[in-house]
Amino acid sequence: MIQVYKLYSVALNKFIHLYFIEEIFSRNISQGVQILMGIVMAIAVSEGLALSPEYIIDEILGLHRGIRDLSDEEILYGPSNRNEALFRKLDALITLEMDDKTVQEILQKEELEPVFADLNRFRNLYTVKLETEHANEVLANESPWAVLKQFPFYGNYLKLVRTEYEGLGLKPGDRVVFLGSGPLPLTLIVFFRQHGVKSIGIEQVSTRANLSRRLIEKLGLSEDITIVNGNHFSLDGKDFGPGPDSGFRALMVAAQAESRKEIFEHLLEVMPVGSRISCRIYEKGLRKLLNGNCLLDLPAGFEEQERVRPEPPVYNTIVFLEKKR
Repeated sequence: MIQVYKLYSVALNKFIHLYFIEEIFSRNISQGVQILMGIVMAIAVSEGLALSPEYIIDEILGLHRGIRDLSDEEILYGPSNRNEALFRKLDALITLEMDDKTVQEILQKEELEPVFADLNRFRNLYTVKLETEHANEVLANESPWAVLKQFPFYGNYLKLVRTEYEGLGLKPGDRVVFLGSGPLPLTLIVFFRQHGVKSIGIEQVSTRANLSRRLIEKLGLSEDITIVNGNHFSLDGKDFGPGPDSGFRALMVAAQAESRKEIFEHLLEVMPVGSRISCRIYEKGLRKLLNGNCLLDLPAGFEEQERVRPEPPVYNTIVFLEKKR
């Protein structure tokens, strides 16, 4: 109990500090409480305080009550302050350091599966919202590269892409395909800007594909990065292969790509033997619960070559695969 009081005392001091820095009280009280709870959980990690499964589940259910009735449109276009507070709290929750036993105890609760699905939907859509807003900021500015690098997760992409570049054995001048490139295709931009790798990005939502094309043009990269409006069925496997003469050296699958089982079943049919694939997943702590286990039912024709787990600031585990038959 003393630990709990100490935790809330530290959190309250931090909250008061944020009041002056971010003008939290310009938002309503419930939003302020959401932010306070996010701070509580983040400080619990830094203070090494153990949070029980019951506490975590209560927080999950509380978040779900604020998210479950939101439509896709309300998440993508609704009032920013309320959804931002929910997103911050969710982000604090899923980045908690938790032991495997606690994670498994929560994971086994079948009644929480639809809750996790709703939270995952919210997180994915709000991420799209953040990327869309930043893409539009880049388009509206006379210094697009400077604005691009201000994206909060830009540093994550630098490290994430380097891991994929090295893990796939790429070199400058190679070409790759990225499935699920989104409205702000930072993966493709960083691949070319930092490593000289050209690419095609596949995005299934036409408005996001169109926005990312405009962004690529604004950055002067249209000859090096191509955006296609499509999905995994747009891939026919042609020009893929392990040899130096192949058109594309590798395929990468985004963490937010949906219908993973369907994607890999299709890839098994069309990709040539020896094709290299990297897949981003969330498998650490509550990230695993809220974002799914995409590779548990991997078709037998693929073989895992390596699994690189995240180091800050990266959230994603990267799984490197090769088609064997």
